[in-house]
Amino acid sequence: MFNYVVVGLIGLGYLDIRFAFLILLTFPLTIVSGLFKKTKHVWRTIGVQFTGWFYLSIPFGLLNALFLTPVVDGYYIGLLLGLFIIIWTSDVFAYLVGSAIGKHRLFERISPKKSWEGSIGGLVFALIAAYLLSLFFTQISLVDWMVLAVIIVVAGTFGDLSESLLKREAGVKDSGTILPGHGGVLDRFDATLFAAPFVFVYINLF
Repeated sequence: MFNYVVVGLIGLGYLDIRFAFLILLTFPLTIVSGLFKKTKHVWRTIGVQFTGWFYLSIPFGLLNALFLTPVVDGYYIGLLLGLFIIIWTSDVFAYLVGSAIGKHRLFERISPKKSWEGSIGGLVFALIAAYLLSLFFTQISLVDWMVLAVIIVVAGTFGDLSESLLKREAGVKDSGTILPGHGGVLDRFDATLFAAPFVFVYINLF
């Protein structure tokens, strides 16, 4: 929660970037706290905690920042909406195209159902979605929307594969039971968690 709040407030401009150094302190402090715990596998527990922080809390904190990212003048909420629209478009059409003509496996060891044809189809329709977004949200140029679409699709694909690897190593089919038939809540955000940091960096650096 601490990292989530700090990252979100820094991204929104309410805290100076120097406060990000506070996040660095969580690593040694967590290790020190482990010295006082009478449990086994302290380092394994610390590893799980840090995976959660960097995999979940920081990307979700950056989503808050993207929601109110300053673009040109004033604040611009279309960026976060565009992120989700591009991800949803890519996911839907990757599934449809892959189901129809997918023959070459993308990463069979991790996700046997994903194909190159589906991934390319998802990217093509994501670029179409980016073009349509550029017509409605003109604060960001068409070129930037197209670049963002590529970044989101590529990062989102790796996010999806990484979550599949996590479930495979944990020996579970779904990440949770809150959303039956959808693989759990984490499955709905795996692409977003990977894409958000790349989108944030691109918007703020380029």
